[in-house]
Amino acid sequence: MSPLSCPKCGAPVRAEHGKQYVTCDSCQTVIYIDRSSVIFNYIMPFILDEEKARAVFRRWCAGPSLAKDLELNAEVTSVEKIYFPVFLFRRTIKGQEKSIIKPAKGTTLPGLQSQIIPPGDVIVFDATISTKGAEVITPEISVETYLADLPGTAKEQALLYLPFYVFHYRYQGVDYTSVMGGTSGRVYTAGFPGRSAAPYALVVGGGFLLAFIGGILGFTVTPIFYVLAFAGAALAMFTGRAVVKTPEGGKL
Repeated sequence: MSPLSCPKCGAPVRAEHGKQYVTCDSCQTVIYIDRSSVIFNYIMPFILDEEKARAVFRRWCAGPSLAKDLELNAEVTSVEKIYFPVFLFRRTIKGQEKSIIKPAKGTTLPGLQSQIIPPGDVIVFDATISTKGAEVITPEISVETYLADLPGTAKEQALLYLPFYVFHYRYQGVDYTSVMGGTSGRVYTAGFPGRSAAPYALVVGGGFLLAFIGGILGFTVTPIFYVLAFAGAALAMFTGRAVVKTPEGGKL
């Protein structure tokens, strides 16, 4: 955080997240903090410990779009615990307060370039805060990179460290990487071992066949058979969406 000091006595002042005023511990002066020009450092502590994160990851491996035996045969080779830096800009846009998130470091890890603030407590990040073994990723992008293009007027700007687990795992001799939010349990992945589409294709085909037959019978025999048409179409659409959906989740 940009250094803050009391304008009356010069003593260092500790600001708290979300508060516009702070009282100097030395002289009791009440100080207004202009958060639109000061860069604060915040951190969001982990909610999931590694044991729970591994359990969530295993549940994610059992997803319908992933290889059928992935949950059983995926070998987790390593788990990294990191804090990834993003810039948090709170802006007033057309009379409404909005939050804008921008990465403070370039990365190829999935899910880290387009973040929203997950549920969890945000606290001031200073020397008194323990990261409990997590690696704090150093920012490489300057805040000035984004300021000129931001809409509205500034209300607050901060460097925020978000918690993530990075899972490296091997399946059938191929290495994969997935990233999990350390508070939400949401999993992000760029590549994954997918399940064979053949069983789904049979179900989709059967659904469309049922819809076709129901439509014919509804037209030639009785309208009640249109129910079959709707049911078959719904089955085909639901199954098709399950095939093409990128797996996420594993939430608690």
